[in-house]
Amino acid sequence: MNKIYHISDQPCPRLQELPTVTATQLKQSTADVLDQVSAGKPVAITRHDRARVVMISAEQYNELVAQESHVLSELRTEYRTLLDEMQTPEQKAAAKRLFEATPEELGAAAVRGAIRKAKQKS
Repeated sequence: MNKIYHISDQPCPRLQELPTVTATQLKQSTADVLDQVSAGKPVAITRHDRARVVMISAEQYNELVAQESHVLSELRTEYRTLLDEMQTPEQKAAAKRLFEATPEELGAAAVRGAIRKAKQKS
């Protein structure tokens, strides 16, 4: 499940694409930086030429947290569905056969699977 997270309708920029402000500049122009961030424009705060912190607005933070909760909920549902599918009597029997199989049986099954996969590709 590959999701593209975004703030508002714009894709999230990569860290290296964000406008930067040095820690010293932040100290000297805190109000200006806060105005920029409040306007929905994230800023990377640098120290010794390296991004240390990213400032985002409270609104953007809340959106990210809400998206995270939604994604986690989707993953939880997907996991439970897969787990339920693995709990059927047929799947339990197949798992039991797998764990009780000899190395020769496992090898033969692997060869059959590879042949089946090759046939599907052609």
